[in-house]
Amino acid sequence: MANIEAKNKTHSLVQFVLVVLLLILVNWLANSRIGGRSLFAALDLTEDQRYTLTPSTVEQIEDLEEVVFVRVLLEGDFPAGYQRLQNSVRELLEDFRGYNSLVEFEFSDPLAGDPAGVQERQRNLAEQEGILPLSLVNQSANQREVKAIYPYAIIYYKGRQNVVNLLENDSPGVPQEVILNKANALLEYKFSSAIEKLVSVRRPLIAITSGHGELPPIRTSDIEKTLREQYEVGHLDLDSVGLIPNDVDLLIIAKPTEPFNDKDAFKIDQYIMNGGRVLFSVDAVAMALDSLRGRNEFFPEATDLGKLEDLFFRYGFRLNQDLVLDLVNTRIPIRTSTVNGQPQIEKFPFPYHVLALPNSTHPIVKNLDPIDLRFPSSIDLDVETNTELKKIPLLTSSDRSRYQRLPSAIDLDVQKYSVDLDRFDKEGLVMAALLEGPFQSPYANRISSDNLEVLKQIGQEYQSEIANNRVIIVSDGDLLSNGVSPDGEVRPLGLNVFEGYQFDNKTLVQNMVEYLLNDQGVILARGKEVKLRLLNRDAAAAEAGFWRSLNIALPLGFLLLFGLVYNYVRRRRYAKK
Repeated sequence: MANIEAKNKTHSLVQFVLVVLLLILVNWLANSRIGGRSLFAALDLTEDQRYTLTPSTVEQIEDLEEVVFVRVLLEGDFPAGYQRLQNSVRELLEDFRGYNSLVEFEFSDPLAGDPAGVQERQRNLAEQEGILPLSLVNQSANQREVKAIYPYAIIYYKGRQNVVNLLENDSPGVPQEVILNKANALLEYKFSSAIEKLVSVRRPLIAITSGHGELPPIRTSDIEKTLREQYEVGHLDLDSVGLIPNDVDLLIIAKPTEPFNDKDAFKIDQYIMNGGRVLFSVDAVAMALDSLRGRNEFFPEATDLGKLEDLFFRYGFRLNQDLVLDLVNTRIPIRTSTVNGQPQIEKFPFPYHVLALPNSTHPIVKNLDPIDLRFPSSIDLDVETNTELKKIPLLTSSDRSRYQRLPSAIDLDVQKYSVDLDRFDKEGLVMAALLEGPFQSPYANRISSDNLEVLKQIGQEYQSEIANNRVIIVSDGDLLSNGVSPDGEVRPLGLNVFEGYQFDNKTLVQNMVEYLLNDQGVILARGKEVKLRLLNRDAAAAEAGFWRSLNIALPLGFLLLFGLVYNYVRRRRYAKK
């Protein structure tokens, strides 16, 4: 008997040791790598795949060859929404580290410690990194508490660093929960984009054209400053080159006001046919708010783009000579009267200043805030081409819009009165579009002798088509134009001084540039969507009594039912015996 008990104990001990060894082996395999690739796997059962990294991000993280250190400043005691954002950052960085152990991170609270140390730390963050705290207001029945937080992360790599703003800008009328949810959805994109800027070996070259009345440098200075953080940016006079150099990765044509001749149009065409990417930001109608200064009525004229229009038509689109009007718009100040020699100014909705609400799922515009457009025209994408060109609308009008064809006047006095709502019966008027796929040159079988001579001198052959390329057209030349104050100070791109709000124009331009240069890069992470399932507070308050009663009564009911069934079964069993 004693031998049997000893054998059972030995057998149980062996089983226990084998289970422990198995767990250690599984844990070791889960953290091991073969050829730099992890052996672990995960199953994301969420509907929106919030815990799954995009393939481009995974490739980027796996290719890291040196340590990337992330210091997250979002640490401390926060409300639930910010706690959720903090947890999302931690989970994302843990996912990064799961693909590459060279990703290291820590969470630190800049407000922790003695007051002198905190002040010194805050001053260094402001002066060296440009990081300022965000004030959170916690209003309760008895008191009002204001607390500072730092929703930022600093990424360090090879002696360089990049600051990531974890929180999106506040939008008027948008609940804080929605803003935080958007911040959660963009975390992967923001971190991947910041790492991309630090690890990139070659900086792509962007050229902004000149020589055709394009925006002056002071009007593009803000977007140029932003783009220079990641790209090389310069200006290119088309008349100064035989053909656009091949080392130019992206060409930006910003609000030309003078026609393009055949030579310059041919240069742009051959640039595209050889794989160059182009962002066209063009006005079909020459109109600006300054044209109404000192007058209440103005007749705008069509912009003469010259041979550029031939390229557009061949590439599958047309800029209509009209102006889009939308009931979803921004306001402008209009003088209504004069009192004691002083003009009386009021703000009125101005349907020519369209507030475009991106509703596409394309990564360029997904998760963007409204875009401020000034006197945009509609784009006709129904132009037939001989190729299977894909045309994707990026910005469209609301369902209460219309267009105004030329010639017709723009009258400020009309804006003071109620508009005829019945006339706004159009929807989905395209104001920005992406075209990708095969492009054909309009110069096939009709190249001029001058253009042939240029090709011969450079030693380049004429290209009649390209199998795959990308072009973006925006029917508002001011999309890239920043404001300038009377004293010459450059204002941020997208800042509407009449509304006192900065719209998402700059982010849109950045996304367009990023997609044109690398459509399979980190821009794909912008397409992720984390669905927000908010509690209906009104319904919760109205039904609070019912749910409290249910939570108390239901467990007691189950307990009572179990007792009755148990006693019934017990009586039947022992009654038979």
